[in-house]
Amino acid sequence: MTPGGRLAVAAVAGGVRQRAWTVLTLCAFLVLAASAAAGPMFAEAAGNAAFQVRRDQVPATARQNDAAVVRLSADAGPSSVDQREVIDELREVEGLTEPDLTGGSIGAELAKPRFWGSTVSAHGKTERARLFAVGDPAEELVAVGRATGNGGVWLPEPVAQELGAGPGDEIVLAVVTGNRGTPKRATAKVSGIYAVDLGGRLPADVRGGNRWALRTGDTPGDTEYRTLPAYLLIGDVATAERLATTVDDRLLWAVEAALVPGATLDEARRTAAGIEDKRRHFATVGPSNGDDPLALDFASGIGRIVATAQATTETVRVRTRPVEWAATGVGLASVLAVALLSARRRERELRHMAAVGMSPVTVGGLWLVENVLPAVVGAGLGWLAGWQLVGRFGPPGAIEESLRPAALTAAGATGAGLILVGLAGAAATARRVRPAPPATAKRSIPWGPVLIVVALVAAAGLAQADGVRGVDLLVPLLVLVAAGVLAGWVPALLGRGGGTIPPSSRVVVWLARRRLGSGGSERRLTVLVVTAGLGMLLFALSAVRSTDVSAEDRIAVASGAEAVAKLNGSWELDDQAPPPPPEVPNQLPPEGPVPGVRVPPLPPGNTAVWHLEITTPLDDGRRDLLAIDPARFRDVASWGSGPDLAAARAAVSSLAARPSDPDGTPRAIVVADPAADQVDLVRVSLGYNTQDLTIAERVSAFPGMRGRAMYVVAADPTFGQLGIDDPRLRPRSALGGNALFVQTFLWSSAGEPGVLAITQPKGLQPERISTAAQLREDAAYIATSRARGYQLAIAGYLALLAVLTLCVYAQRTAVLRRPSDLMLARIGLGPARVRRARSLEFVLLSALSLAFATAGVAALMPLGARLLDDQPGLFPAFSFQLSLPGLAITAGAAAVATILAVVVTAARSPGVEEEAYRDN
Repeated sequence: MTPGGRLAVAAVAGGVRQRAWTVLTLCAFLVLAASAAAGPMFAEAAGNAAFQVRRDQVPATARQNDAAVVRLSADAGPSSVDQREVIDELREVEGLTEPDLTGGSIGAELAKPRFWGSTVSAHGKTERARLFAVGDPAEELVAVGRATGNGGVWLPEPVAQELGAGPGDEIVLAVVTGNRGTPKRATAKVSGIYAVDLGGRLPADVRGGNRWALRTGDTPGDTEYRTLPAYLLIGDVATAERLATTVDDRLLWAVEAALVPGATLDEARRTAAGIEDKRRHFATVGPSNGDDPLALDFASGIGRIVATAQATTETVRVRTRPVEWAATGVGLASVLAVALLSARRRERELRHMAAVGMSPVTVGGLWLVENVLPAVVGAGLGWLAGWQLVGRFGPPGAIEESLRPAALTAAGATGAGLILVGLAGAAATARRVRPAPPATAKRSIPWGPVLIVVALVAAAGLAQADGVRGVDLLVPLLVLVAAGVLAGWVPALLGRGGGTIPPSSRVVVWLARRRLGSGGSERRLTVLVVTAGLGMLLFALSAVRSTDVSAEDRIAVASGAEAVAKLNGSWELDDQAPPPPPEVPNQLPPEGPVPGVRVPPLPPGNTAVWHLEITTPLDDGRRDLLAIDPARFRDVASWGSGPDLAAARAAVSSLAARPSDPDGTPRAIVVADPAADQVDLVRVSLGYNTQDLTIAERVSAFPGMRGRAMYVVAADPTFGQLGIDDPRLRPRSALGGNALFVQTFLWSSAGEPGVLAITQPKGLQPERISTAAQLREDAAYIATSRARGYQLAIAGYLALLAVLTLCVYAQRTAVLRRPSDLMLARIGLGPARVRRARSLEFVLLSALSLAFATAGVAALMPLGARLLDDQPGLFPAFSFQLSLPGLAITAGAAAVATILAVVVTAARSPGVEEEAYRDN
């Protein structure tokens, strides 16, 4: 074996023989691989979860164009045998259930404009009905009473009752074309009676099924009442086809299939693409005229569901990419830090290699080979850790197809880490192979200032950009790296001091400061990585908290309360609401409040709210006016947890305490109206009336806000000035008569059940009921909840990286300082003081990194909205704030890193003094 081959073999074995250093190297690659592998897995899990949520949201009454099914009706021929081609084509589409063949009567549509009728008769009675064919009627219909099996037709229960027919009876199907046509008849046995749905026409679905609900609008229509579906005589394919041939009717065949249960987003995407290909194929061979009854009829909602899920997934990914990219970047930085610290640890080895003539490329290659086994093991464990991380803390979606891409991503990141290790070894050797000539000044690249400039340029670019670009997602990491560079310069300043040993009372602090300032590039690199790791941990925790608060506040603003029902008027809620006073000829109506008018008394947790549109002389824009009962409104509305809505709630409390001025002028809360910033009194127009409002408070957001400026007033003083136009009065007639266009709402903090508990006993039917729960199903808010667990787990990665880096540095310094520690102990400092000084050094390093990490995240606060807010037009505006719990967790991570670093240095302290002095 050649010397190079023996060195490579020795390098492979040497990579796993370095005890604690091997473990540290393996952990660095593990975290790097886990950070890289978790991204693809999270993307798939988020997509599958969003797809399943969207699929579950499809109501049972949805049309086939909105459901996860496909219905293809192509004019392949008049008989069922001719449909084999269509069935075979649909079978080729991956991800669909076995296609079902159905057929419905189309004679009436083909006979237009001539009269066409289809009736069924028994016991001397006749009723309109049309043929429909399914694969197995007994399985698809809800039987009423006993059934006699197949071979006959099934009657709808209303038709059976009208005809007095039951299972086993004989019926006559008759079809006539034209006003003077001769009916063609066929006889059939009644196989069973089936239940109908709430509409009274179509079959009821079996428990857990929705086939007939989805077919609404696609079944034959009634030949007389054309807006209604026809009663259906349902038989199997052979029976229906035989009857249709006998009576000269024609069946239009359709093939139906559904997306298989449990399909993933990727599977559904491929299914939707296959369905679209089939649609295009049959569109080219069938009638192109949409008015032709035989034209291609295609319906499927799979593509729509897929598109919605993809949009939700992309929204989720927008929230997770900054942390994900930063975690991978910090992981690579940690691997590089381990490699650079290893270069310092192996200083004598590198000098020996350079002395015997080994090239930097050879040394770099040997370092790369040496780290292959730890890297491979770390990559495998990291891939497994990423899988478990996403499975336990990520979205509740299946993780199947992303396992291989995630493995490739982890392998790519691990390969990049190995290349960094090789480059670090080659660079360290090159510095010793070719030293600079004595006469030539050594010029090193000022990497610290370069990184700071890069961070400033990236931050400035993000601040001025119209939108977030992919490269902008690295801004948090760059800013925190710059903070780490600044933090790395501070220990050198702290370490400046006299060379003489101070009195014993201050010797521990003196020694810690001197050692803090003597670490050189190793110490600066350690501080940089620890600061970036702790900073990204704090940034991730603060981002999670800020997005949670923003989502909660925006839901509160958009919904107003847990449930909001639109009513005809508040008088529907008040049985004692008075009508306007009678009109007296030639007399003006009385001014002031109408006796007996009031805000409707409602149970706790409910309140009436009035919404009007107003104008002001401030500008030409229109504004909203919200009239409330302040005392009740405060306890009913949703207030989120952010500072903007907290200020709005305090303003409502102030309005409840003082709804009007002493002269009776109503006081108002102005919401997001810059035009009113410089005025204290504003005149508003309410229909034909004008009122002055005293501006009591100014806030930036309010529950129920509709995206434009709004004024909030107390109902009693505001409506009391309207006299007979008070919207709380009961109208004189059912047509109403109020001069104002007022929308009245019932707000409830108990959700839709709370609304129904008030409206149902009164026999009220709200025009609509909107709930906060419906808004929480929006893609943006689903994204917030889906991303939370993953972001927190990635934050844990970053904390581990900070701990790992400080431990690596501690292990390195423990080796280098063995002799000096023993010498200091021998000259009078004592072992205890040396240990305390060593502990204080790491405490100061961690505290310094924590302080600059916090400052770095604080510097990102103005840019947080650009990075994290994917709906910048909503109220309240996104506000990125430092999370106090996140700060406590970050401080805890720094404390853990300090404790472990102290433990590592204690473990490395030798028990035999000669061993410490030996030249290895």
